[in-house]
Amino acid sequence: MSRGVGPVPVRAPRERRGGSRAWPVVVLVAAVTGCAPHLVRLTELAPALRAERYRAALAEREARGTAVDAQLLLWAEVPSAARLPGAEGRLLLARPDAFRLRVGSLFGTALDLGARGDSLSAYVPSRRQGVALDAGRDSLGILRPGGLAFRALSAAWRPPESAWAAAAWRDTLLRVWWLEDGDTLAIGVGSDGLPAWATLARPSGEGVQVRYRAWDRSAGTAWPARLDFEDRHANFRLTCKVSRVRFPARPDSLRLAVTIPAGAQRLTLASLRRALERLGGL
Repeated sequence: MSRGVGPVPVRAPRERRGGSRAWPVVVLVAAVTGCAPHLVRLTELAPALRAERYRAALAEREARGTAVDAQLLLWAEVPSAARLPGAEGRLLLARPDAFRLRVGSLFGTALDLGARGDSLSAYVPSRRQGVALDAGRDSLGILRPGGLAFRALSAAWRPPESAWAAAAWRDTLLRVWWLEDGDTLAIGVGSDGLPAWATLARPSGEGVQVRYRAWDRSAGTAWPARLDFEDRHANFRLTCKVSRVRFPARPDSLRLAVTIPAGAQRLTLASLRRALERLGGL
């Protein structure tokens, strides 16, 4: 009996060793059939989930955008002056369609620019020149400049539901496009639900693109921290680095208003553009 029972402990290790040799096969089968990592990646590619993430992040930015106060560093490139010196600025935003940007210089404010709804105002203190424009396409070229600026600076683009249904993949981004007042708008949405870029194209062929290069999440809401603006023909590029972002409880209407002093020279839109190109020398 002892000899009959004795071989049992000898065979058991062989069975365990056989199981050890089979273990890599078990792992491979589990990886292929389980597919947990693959299912996560495939789910992230679903347009519906990408749209849901975008809407959630957008709702947070819109809520924060009731009032925004931030510091800016700006660098501009224009054909006539190549790369202009960097400048500091102060940006105020108020949802849904108001903004004010004051660009500093060695001697104070180089440019005071603001818009609300259909109106846009700008003042160049060093030249005592200002302009106040209505958003009629015969003068300014775009409708509701205040709302457009707010959406660009806060990445608050809201495509209609029909646009999500027609969205298509472009590399790793979901491209969503729609028509608005005759213009074509589009955004590229990343897997985190944040826009990587947005474009506006006019029927005339003119247009502008903004790229969202970095995001600040320190306040609990992803907010654009670096933006690159460029016209469609690459004739102008403006880089904005956003810092010290605050979200007051309510906007201050008086601080949002651009005041053009009495006696200041009134500019046309074309002369304003020329004045902006000369700001690099201030």
